[in-house]
Amino acid sequence: MQTKEAFLEFETQLTNNLQAHPDVLGLTFVGSAADHIRIDEWSDHDFFVVTIEGKGEGLRQDLTWLPNHDQIAFHPRETAHGLKVVYQDGHVLEFAVFNDSELELASANSFLVTVDKSGNIQQRMEAIAERSAAKVKETEYNPEAAYELLLCQLLIGVGRARRGENLIASEHIRSWAATALVGLIRFWEDPKQGTVHLADNLNSLRRFEKQYPEFGLAIEKAQALTTEACAQALLQILFDSNYLTENQISQAQVVKERLNWR
Repeated sequence: MQTKEAFLEFETQLTNNLQAHPDVLGLTFVGSAADHIRIDEWSDHDFFVVTIEGKGEGLRQDLTWLPNHDQIAFHPRETAHGLKVVYQDGHVLEFAVFNDSELELASANSFLVTVDKSGNIQQRMEAIAERSAAKVKETEYNPEAAYELLLCQLLIGVGRARRGENLIASEHIRSWAATALVGLIRFWEDPKQGTVHLADNLNSLRRFEKQYPEFGLAIEKAQALTTEACAQALLQILFDSNYLTENQISQAQVVKERLNWR
């Protein structure tokens, strides 16, 4: 089991390795790797590496700069800049390596700069975090449209399930509809007292259960049901919330009648 001490020791080792690496300009930990109060045995190490221009791909290909690199079990390439690494003990890394000119492609909230050879990584990360937060705020949330799209996902998903396309049906219902439901709940209600700081402005699902424990449990129970039963349970959560207008109830009734739900 990963301890907090081992987690932090890994960060120290990685910082030392990259401080000494001639091609590296910066290292920034993000997520729980930056916000140490959130560390537990399931925390991954998320980080960005900034390299001298043109040197990024070399670090993506040759991972000997990672601590305990001889214990890596597998390391799939995920994006043009990003990889996941899994060690033999199950420890997971999620990171991106950017050339110096590419760092601004990133998004971030919590961050901790531990290597800054160019002297501007801290300032640039602050700007990235501010831009990321502003981008979320600029996206005007429309609860009426979100609700109607949720109903569409339920209707389409159940139709596909009845057609026998259960995998895509599950995505419509367990993923897209459930995510829309979480967004509505966050819009309607304030989180549990003392948990506002747990919100992740880049992913509404993160730590939802800690902020909205009753809704989290209800959605979790719904997810455990068969696909169509899950859809019915998600719709029932909406009705039980008592936030729906008369018009929204009538809209839901269209879905219920089409699917012959009583």
